[in-house]
Formats: sequence, structure tokens, C-alpha cells
Amino acid sequence: MIRRKFPCSDNQFIILGLMELLKNKKLIGESNIYGGLDEILFHSGGPVTKKSSKSIIVGPPKFRFLAKQPSKEILPANKKQINPLDGNIVLGPEPPDLIWEIEKWSSNKWNLHNSVKGPSLSLSLKELEVFLPKDDSAPGTICGAFAYDLCQWTQPLQLINPPNEKSLIGILFSMERWILHDRENEFIEIGGDNEDIWVKDTIKLIESIPNLNKIKPVWPKNSPVLIPGEYSNFTDLEHINNIKKVQESIKSGELYQLNFGRKWKGPLKEDPWTLQLRLATQNPAPWSCYIFSNDLDFCLCSSSPEILIKGDGYEFYTSPIKGTKPRGKTESEDSNLINELINCPKERAEHLMLVDLEKNDMNKFCKLGSVVRESFQVESYAQVHHLVSDIKGNIRERKNVWDVLECMFPGGSISGCPKTVTIASIDQIEKESRSFWTGSAGIINHNNNSLAFNILIRTLEGHKINSKWNGTIQAGGGLVIGSKPEMEVNEAKLKAVALRKVTGWITENKNKEYPIKPLSNLIINENKILPDYKEIGNVVIWPEKLNLNNKMVAFIDNLDSFSWNIINELVINGVNVCVIPGRKNSPTFNEVIQKLSPTHIVIGPGPGNPLISELTMEICSNALKGKSPPLLGICLGHQAIGVAAGWELCKTPTGAIHGEVHEIEDFGSSLTNFNNKMTRYHSLTLVKSKLNRSGLKIVAKIKNDNDSIMAIEHEKYPIFGVQFHPESEESQGDGEIFKNFLKC
Repeated sequence: MIRRKFPCSDNQFIILGLMELLKNKKLIGESNIYGGLDEILFHSGGPVTKKSSKSIIVGPPKFRFLAKQPSKEILPANKKQINPLDGNIVLGPEPPDLIWEIEKWSSNKWNLHNSVKGPSLSLSLKELEVFLPKDDSAPGTICGAFAYDLCQWTQPLQLINPPNEKSLIGILFSMERWILHDRENEFIEIGGDNEDIWVKDTIKLIESIPNLNKIKPVWPKNSPVLIPGEYSNFTDLEHINNIKKVQESIKSGELYQLNFGRKWKGPLKEDPWTLQLRLATQNPAPWSCYIFSNDLDFCLCSSSPEILIKGDGYEFYTSPIKGTKPRGKTESEDSNLINELINCPKERAEHLMLVDLEKNDMNKFCKLGSVVRESFQVESYAQVHHLVSDIKGNIRERKNVWDVLECMFPGGSISGCPKTVTIASIDQIEKESRSFWTGSAGIINHNNNSLAFNILIRTLEGHKINSKWNGTIQAGGGLVIGSKPEMEVNEAKLKAVALRKVTGWITENKNKEYPIKPLSNLIINENKILPDYKEIGNVVIWPEKLNLNNKMVAFIDNLDSFSWNIINELVINGVNVCVIPGRKNSPTFNEVIQKLSPTHIVIGPGPGNPLISELTMEICSNALKGKSPPLLGICLGHQAIGVAAGWELCKTPTGAIHGEVHEIEDFGSSLTNFNNKMTRYHSLTLVKSKLNRSGLKIVAKIKNDNDSIMAIEHEKYPIFGVQFHPESEESQGDGEIFKNFLKC
């Protein structure tokens, strides 16, 4: 392999200048003779940080991989009478294999060369490896973008509103040659095969430049011209009504948070590259990207601030964004808005919910016990302030980079919690496919298990129709019980304002209501210490079992987005866990006991009423008769114990509580001292039966609130229920509840 480095500064715009220079010299783009004509750039905008230090121009690719929406005969729309917002959801059926068309560049055009397929996103992607370079030291071997609609192969759902037949839902490119700008170490690197003519010609070009630091693009001279014709798929009133529908669903316990998106569409008068240049100055962001495929009449212009997942082959991290305030007009106003953001209960609850969700997704592929929130901060971008957390973990043995992508996709910050239910609900209320908005774009090296993928927000998707470009912008926000509908509408517009300005759909505000400000970070807290656990158990998925001497916990997974955080808390105590589905293809209680012989059972949380899970209720009924191993119910599991005992389940009198931390008061629990602050996620609560002949007693409530049942246990049998989430990032107690339960 050839590697040639040239010193340069960390200027974020050098790579843009090089992109233009390469196009002018016919080394990339429509006039190049070396490979595919597609233009691909991953741009680190803004200041240099660990999240924003490298930009990459991908040289003309030799292979292109396309995924398209199957025909309606192969993957029809969901015609069943379902209403996810009301808890009426049907899982399955399994989708058809995901097919990737493989195109090879030859005779100056893309030609269909082959196709591969797989039953899931990860398994289909793994089939592409034979067409990729074998270099494990390159920045990548494959790159491109995934549409959000690939969730059809990562979630057990059939969409009501799938994309149109043959719509592009994935576009990837082989990476044989590249130019990398390492802004942290201040150099340009050109790389590729030893005999690659493109690499040699590009090196000659760079050698001819007297001063790389003076390279810059030709910036657009004038502001965008106002272009009529923009329209949105929702009016403000319709937007508000959808928010209210979501909040009613939250009150009923069907979900905790949902991220609703609204589209703006219109004509594009400037070419995609000019629009990308405007974005680079108006809205610089660390995870920007540009993909232009003229023969497909397709482009993506993105200035995304958000990462989906990044990893070096061992350590992986994500940085979920949730919580937003606009930038102020003055430094003082800016500071006040940051303080408002940090101290806003609604924003903090929404952010904590996302942190717990992302930790859950990372626990699916990371070594259990290794996933931690490393830092929590405010990150300030050109138009807005965001609450951001950095979460990291170490990959498990036998997991690969394709598994990592499947576990994380689509991102929790742009879907909601619980993820499966919210994706079904998004499909219901947005009424059309999202396409690439909230999908992901990035780079993978499958040889060393490294990757870096963004979340495609702050993104313009363009399609050429009858020789004219048309664009789509989508923006929205996370909806929780505390959301103010009018404020949510304004926040969605704020997030879309930079893109709508560069397209010319709205005019520049001469008063600079949201002036361009320097990017910065304000650390709220940090955690650099990784706990050292003496013994970590193993996890299997039902019906697999482990023939080991350790304690075996049967964990009933009720389709929640925090399940793997609970599993993590169990295995770090040295026990083995078998994950058993509580909603689909569930065994019976007797099958669990006979085939698994569990020493303990934990019923996990989940959306809706516990009666929806037959296995959950069967376990609770048997436990109350003394026929079960020690039982711990968390949230929905706690409610199930009460319902099985004849207690009533009603809406929480104070309203839905999600992501809020409350002080718990202990009333004599034998499991642990509950006098700690704990995170709550629930809309329903138990009411004690007046007869109460079941043997259950209340052992914890919210402090100073006698009507709030937070924990129950049985007077005779080892049955325990907690309404709160002891595994949550901001719950106190250091997992003592799990430790003591496992001693039963």
C-alpha cells in the first residue's frame, strides 16, 4: 500500500478546497477516468475535538452497492388493524432477505455485477466483504449511507407506510483510495494500492501545491436567492395535534418518548456542491458529509452534529444528543440559555432517557460491565446548544462491526423509547417514509472492526426529477409528557432553519436572530473510572441454555429499551442470564422451569399493560402460589405481580413520569434500604386491593407521597417488585437491589 503524508494546518476548509481541486483536475467526479463518478466526502467541521478530527475524500470507487425497497408483492405494507399509539401492535412477520445490488465500474459506467442478500442488515452487509479491500490499516474499506427505512431489517415490524418500490434505501462504495485530512496531527495523507494510477497522479498534484494551507474552495459570492415553492407535509396545527396524540399515548403507558419529524420540500436552484459549501459555513458540524451520484439523480448534503457509533476495533462510543436551546444574541444571553438547558427538568429527563436507551443498545454488543457514561456536557453549535453525553464500551468476543451497526441502528435519539414501539408509532403518525433523514452515513474497515457513523440530521436529500433538483429537509424533536406543543413546533423549525436558508426557501434574517457563534463545550460531569468486576456471568438467548454451576436467571424481555441494562446489572454479579421473549414466541412457565431450571426470575419492564404478556402473568400467578424461584419484577414486572394479586392498575395520579429522578422512602423492605434517589419511567401505577389477601405488602413509596407505590414484596415467598429503574444511569444504590435479590 502507498501512504504519503504532507504537512498542513488544521483548517477545516482545506478538504473542501482539495475536493474542488480534484474535480477541476479530473481526479474525481463526472470527468474522472479512474473509477466511479460519484463524489463522496466526510467532513470534520468546527473546532478539532475527539469527535471532529478527520476529514476524508473517497477516491473514485471500483464497486457500488445499492439497496432498494422490495416490491409490494415481496414486502407489502402492513394492512393489519393496528394502532401502536394505543398499544395495538403486531410483531413480525420476518422480512424477506435484504438484497444489495453490486455494481462494478467498467467501460466508463456502473454495470450490474452481482447481488448478495441476508435475512438481516448485519448478515447482508457481511456478504459484501469479498468485494472490499483487505487492508486493515486503511481508514476504511467501505463507506456510504443507510436510509432510516432499513429499520425494516433491524426491528421486528412491518411498516404501514413503507418507501415506494425500488426507492433507494442504502448506497455504499468500496474504498480503494482516499485523501485523509488529520486535523489533530496536521497532515494530509493520500493512500491506496501500490500500482494505483489515481494515487500516483494525486500525489503529483499535491506535490505541485506550494502551500496546502492556502487551498480553499470557491465560496458562493452571494446569499441564496429566495425560491418560491417550499411546502411542509404538516401545518403547525397538525404538528401540534400529533404531539398531543403522542402525549396521550405516553399517559397510557405505551411509550416514554417519541421523536416526531416534519418535512419541508421545495425546488433547488443551486447545484448540490454549492449547497454543501453554504452549509459548511452556515452550520459547521463535526459529522458532516456529502454524497453525490449524478447517474442516480441523488445527493445528500449533511451538516450533522450527531454520532451514531464510532469504534477502533476494541473501544466503541456514542454521543447521544437530546435537549436543545437556541443560541443567544449576546454572550450573556448565551450563558443564560445554557444554564436554562442544564437546569430544565424536561430537557434533563429527556436526555437521561436517551442515555439509558443508548447504554442498552451498546450492552447488546459490548462486554457486559464495560459500558459507562464517560462525560455529560453542553455542546454549542452555530445555531443551537445541545445536551450531550459520551458513552463508551468494549466490544465482545465474536461480535463484528456489522453486528455493532445493527444493534445501534436506527439511533435512539431520533426514534424514541422503547425503540420498537416508537418506530411503529412514528410510521403511524408521520404517514410517509423518512428516507435518509435520521439514517446514518459513515465509514467502515471490516478488517479491523473499526467504524465511524453519524446520524443524518440537519440533512438535505436531493433528487433530480425531469432534469430539475428537488430537495427534502426534515426536522423535529423528542416528545415527552412535559413537552409544550408550541415550543416543540418552534424547536423543529429552529433545527431546520440553516438548511432552509441555504436552499433559498426562506430569507436570511438581517437582524441575525440566531447569529453564527463559535462552537464550544461545557462539561457538566465526567466519569473516567471503569469498574473492575471480579466475575462476570454469561448471557444466552432462549432456548439456549448453559450447563454451568453459576446461578441461572431467567430474564423476561418485554420489548423494553432498557432490558440489556438490567441484564448487565445481573451478570456483573457473576450470574448467568437466559433472555426469554415475553411478547412473541414465548415459552410457557412450565417450559422455562423444566428446560432451564432457573435459580431466579426477573421480569423486565416494557410498554403497555402487563396483561399483554401471557408469560409474565403466568409467572406471577405461579409465584404467588409459592411455585416459582425468587422473583423480581421491574416496572411492568412489578405491576404484573400486583395485577396477578388482584390489585388495580391505573394511570399515575401525578401524570406520566419518564426519566425523572425521585427520592424513595423505605417502609421496611427485606431486600434493601430503599432510601435513595431512583429514576422513574411509568405512566401506570398499582393501587392496593382493599381485601389484599395475597400476602403482598408495600415497602417503599415516593417521599412525602403516600399514594405512590414504589416497591412491594411478599410476606412469605421471595417475591419483590420495584416500580422504578434501579439500573438507570442516575439511580442511586450501586445496584444493591440486584446483589441482595441474587442472594435469595
